[in-house]
Amino acid sequence: MEFSYFLPVNIQFGWNKVDSVADFVAPYGKKALIVTGRTSAKKSGLYDRVVAKLETAHIDHVLFDQVDANPLTTTALEGAALAKSESCDVVIAIGGGSIMDCSKCIALMASNNGDIWDYSLSANGGKKQPENPALPIVCITTSAGTASEVDIASVITNDTTQEKTGIFFPSMFPTLSVVDSDLMMSVPAKLTAYQGMDAFFHASETVVN
Repeated sequence: MEFSYFLPVNIQFGWNKVDSVADFVAPYGKKALIVTGRTSAKKSGLYDRVVAKLETAHIDHVLFDQVDANPLTTTALEGAALAKSESCDVVIAIGGGSIMDCSKCIALMASNNGDIWDYSLSANGGKKQPENPALPIVCITTSAGTASEVDIASVITNDTTQEKTGIFFPSMFPTLSVVDSDLMMSVPAKLTAYQGMDAFFHASETVVN
């Protein structure tokens, strides 16, 4: 048996680790595109908490809060356009799997031209290789089951071609992931249960494969 194992993600795990977010972001950029969903990160106070730390460290930021569950290619392109127009040099994802997946595509398209589907391996995808690496990605995960904070893949939906697929290139690995156990406390019990089963199936499929 042969295999290659490559996991270049810097994982910072611990209670209240998110309060050190500015220290983690500073080596990678001076202006961040913060990617969140429409409500949850704001309602929980996490967005304000992150922004306060960035402002104290004089790291500029722009908010993109249009990501829904099962993110769309059009959303990723909107986020990438904002990152380009605002000259952002790092992407911060705050949320669960959908947020982190969309952030990876945003980071890729913020440094490349064309459509995200140009780089898809799906039946209708362009199957191209990107000319430039994605912007650095910092993930602040609020979920405990998707593993998107440590993997290369971004699952995204193309409404036009009616396809849902993974897009993955080495530069789409998160540069750094903040796994703060305190943040999991705000997740509803039902979603925590879903995430637990997600983690279980990720593990069990590895065994049966």
